[in-house]
Amino acid sequence: MPDHDNSSRTVTVPTCDTGPVTVWEPDWCAGSKQEHQSGGYRVDITHASPDYEFTVSTSCGRPVILRACFEQWPFTERPPGHVPFVNVEMDGDWHPHSSYDLRRLSDTLTAHADRPRELADRLDGLTNAFDATKGGTPAAANPEKGSGG
Repeated sequence: MPDHDNSSRTVTVPTCDTGPVTVWEPDWCAGSKQEHQSGGYRVDITHASPDYEFTVSTSCGRPVILRACFEQWPFTERPPGHVPFVNVEMDGDWHPHSSYDLRRLSDTLTAHADRPRELADRLDGLTNAFDATKGGTPAAANPEKGSGG
């Protein structure tokens, strides 16, 4: 089992295959019943942090566009292995990320950040052209104007 310098506590989880298993619990682990449920298999013991939610402001509220949490599966033989990782929810699925993967994700999101601006510029052009044909004030210059259709 890996060294856990950031652990100050242990948890004992009853398992169906090996009986009670005592593991170090990282300080970031939320320790919920889902991660430490009784009667599961030893390999299914999981440490998970609370979710970090990345939201955006919209006219209809603040939807979550990304959700992430720290996780560790101390007894797994499958990737990403025994080490902690960050699990990121995108499009309804969870994807394990190493620190390298998170930096790549950050770079990709940064590259995508200009796309909504490009769409806003194009929308201004479309709206201005539409308003010019109707003889009205361009919508981009008049934020009070509705967007009804």
